[in-house]
Amino acid sequence: MDFGEILNEWERIKRGRGDERDLSAKDAPEPTGPDAAGEARRLREMRPQASLDLHGMTAREAEDAIGAFLRDSARRGLEKVLIIHGKGNHSDGAPVLRAATRRALESSQLAGRFGSADRSEGGTGATWVLVRGPAR
Repeated sequence: MDFGEILNEWERIKRGRGDERDLSAKDAPEPTGPDAAGEARRLREMRPQASLDLHGMTAREAEDAIGAFLRDSARRGLEKVLIIHGKGNHSDGAPVLRAATRRALESSQLAGRFGSADRSEGGTGATWVLVRGPAR
């Protein structure tokens, strides 16, 4: 068994125990129209256009940084961004930055759909976000 298979198995086991929470719970409208499936696929496969690393921040600092990051991303016309919060391995109790990220995204008008990143982009230690522009 190679390391990638070990990681996949670990993630599968964690989800089976209920340790893994679905971060894509915020429901934003899916693309509609004649090419809705193509647009949804394009966004899903798109690499994040910018990232924010929250390591070393308090929950309050992280929430403020996420708000500023989303405002800047929307102003720049970005569609998909990545927030790196870590897995919480060094937190006392529950993962602090992951929870702060979810709170910030759920309360932001600029955050559309979001969820755990692909393993290559940090897995459960990072969250991708579809950015809504001011008129989106």
